[in-house]
Amino acid sequence: MTKQPQLLILPFDHRSSFSRDLLGYEGKLTPKQKNDVKALKRIVFDAFESVVNKDRSRGEFGILLDEEFGSELLRKAKKMGVQLCLTTEKSGQKEFQFEYGASFAKHINAFSPQYVKALVRYHPANVEANKHQLTRLKKLSDFCHRNGYQLLFELLVPPTEQDLAKVKTQAAYDKKLRAKYTEQAIQEIQKKVDVDLWKVEGFTKGEWKRILKITNPASRMIVLGRGGDRKQVETWLKDAAGFEQIIGFAVGRTIFYEPLKGFIAKKLSRTQAVEGIAKRFSSFVRLWRSKKSA
Repeated sequence: MTKQPQLLILPFDHRSSFSRDLLGYEGKLTPKQKNDVKALKRIVFDAFESVVNKDRSRGEFGILLDEEFGSELLRKAKKMGVQLCLTTEKSGQKEFQFEYGASFAKHINAFSPQYVKALVRYHPANVEANKHQLTRLKKLSDFCHRNGYQLLFELLVPPTEQDLAKVKTQAAYDKKLRAKYTEQAIQEIQKKVDVDLWKVEGFTKGEWKRILKITNPASRMIVLGRGGDRKQVETWLKDAAGFEQIIGFAVGRTIFYEPLKGFIAKKLSRTQAVEGIAKRFSSFVRLWRSKKSA
């Protein structure tokens, strides 16, 4: 259907999802605890590598990692010839903040990734917070385009308290309000920030049509997983695959979380965890390609 290069990303730049949610570590990590996080990320990387090494279209694959726990793996991925995506945001913040503050450029240049990623929680109702975020994000965008990097903008549009008072649940918000607010968010962000690749939550086909209509035609999109169950994520990918401007996915926790939990609980060996993650990642790759070629 499309001649555009596809981008099939396994993201595991998460930090608190590994340290707090999987391992139960709170506060500042000890050197041993940091090594425990790195060891889990190495399991995910080994799964990614096993899938890529069996595939003829190596250039379609991408890896999204953080410097803190993934610097060694980022360098190894670069040698593999896959697309390199480096995260820039401080983990767990309501507003976008640079992980390395004013030194962000130095840390990006150290890895020279194809994509520089910013995770942003942006609801149009949060006017003051959005102003602050856009100032920082414009600085990042300007730096990227001066230096030959592409900006990967991960947009999350979580409900406000007022939204939940209206619709009660996240599922109802997803169904009734999220697409509308995502359209508004993209329109506002595009006025200030030059986005090369949007990483967004899934929508129905009708919602995608409206969102793509207001998105800069030069921008491309990929679908994230938001830690959703497999069936939900598969539905998101199926609905997205029919649009030329949407070129792939970045699904992380849906793929790696359960196998890693099994490994930590000693219900799975390391080899079994690697195989389980690889199997899940491969299934999403096959699904995406089959829907794109349909």
